[in-house]
Amino acid sequence: MRNLRLQVEYDGTDFHGFARQQGTRTVQGVLEAALQATLNEPIEVIGASRTDAGVHARGQTVNFFTSRPVPVERLTAILNRRLPRDLKVLRAQEVNAQFHARFSAKRRVYHYRLYTGAHPSVWKIRYAWHYPHALDWIAMQAALEPILGEHDFRPFSVKIPTEKNTVRTLYRGIVRPTRDGIRIELEANGFLRGMVRLIVGELVRIGEGKQPIDSLRERLERGIQATHMAPAQGLCLMRVKY
Repeated sequence: MRNLRLQVEYDGTDFHGFARQQGTRTVQGVLEAALQATLNEPIEVIGASRTDAGVHARGQTVNFFTSRPVPVERLTAILNRRLPRDLKVLRAQEVNAQFHARFSAKRRVYHYRLYTGAHPSVWKIRYAWHYPHALDWIAMQAALEPILGEHDFRPFSVKIPTEKNTVRTLYRGIVRPTRDGIRIELEANGFLRGMVRLIVGELVRIGEGKQPIDSLRERLERGIQATHMAPAQGLCLMRVKY
């Protein structure tokens, strides 16, 4: 059996998340259907990150096993002819049998985009959170600093079983002002379900002056559940590091 690795990108707007779900359109389901039609055998795709409904990816990594001898250098073009325009393969390569898109990953990088213009933009509304209010990005950056490093991030998660390990290491957290808003960059060894969007939601309240700068740290230390979740369309999986 050959182990093939793909890097894929997708506009998550019309997908009900990455993970296969019966009766709904998902990234995994659509990609598996294209692979099975191409290779004429059952295929199970393994993803590095199970992005939620509406979340995008520019650097999602997947792998799958196949017994077919299709040349890997042709696979990208063959698959892209079958795939819809909101899901495409960027590159394909053959890897060793031990490679696992999820468990071999060392770090994942997500970006969240807000635009703060007065009026909604049809060119941005699918890929950013329109938040037409002034935000103090310096305060938002200061709020991120204390939660860098290894912590139990359960307060920044949703629908996590009590027995699940929720300790993660947040290596990098940067708030960058942009021409028309703010970009928040987060890099960690792994993210819990809802983690990025809950962090961003709380940061926005800090940036608007509705919460103190130390509120993120306090939630972690006291186990206080975060309640303000940013919408999905501003979030994008940028890169998976191995």
